[in-house]
Amino acid sequence: MKRAGSTNLSHCLRIIIQPVLAVAAVIGFISLAGGAESEAELIASDASLSEVMATIVMPSADVLWTAVAVDVTAAGIVLTAPETEEDWQRIRTSAVNLAAATDKLLNENLPVSNAEPVEPPPGELGPQQITSLRKQKWQEWTAHVYVLHEVAESALKMIDAKDTEGLSEVGGSLDEACESCHLQFWYPEG
Repeated sequence: MKRAGSTNLSHCLRIIIQPVLAVAAVIGFISLAGGAESEAELIASDASLSEVMATIVMPSADVLWTAVAVDVTAAGIVLTAPETEEDWQRIRTSAVNLAAATDKLLNENLPVSNAEPVEPPPGELGPQQITSLRKQKWQEWTAHVYVLHEVAESALKMIDAKDTEGLSEVGGSLDEACESCHLQFWYPEG
């Protein structure tokens, strides 16, 4: 014997549950596909250390360095600082990119350059010399990279707090982090 209303209840459950399960399956598939694609892109990337520095680290650092500035001109003092949400988001994107680049810099097999070897400018090390130095002093290299990562994380905290004074101080820390690494691994005689 059927109880009154049991057909309606099971019918209602099917109407509600089936679409929910279908949507969940689609969302899960999209998430897995997106994750695999992103992971594959990261693994397949053949960017060199020089390219990571030129296309991610330097542009991101430049945004952070110039985010807060005080210029003394003939007309007076000019303060540059983020004012809008778009300003803060642009600066935050650069800090995120800088932090993310440190993962790539920690790859021991990352080639210094994919270009044909050329004579470096006076006072600078060439790709082969940098490669050799990184292998010899890997722990020191990773220490420099970790400092860079910490500076990027500090920048994110200042950005999220919309702290222009703190962001300005992070710019100084970023300069120190970059310069100390470069003095050891790029232009040690310089």
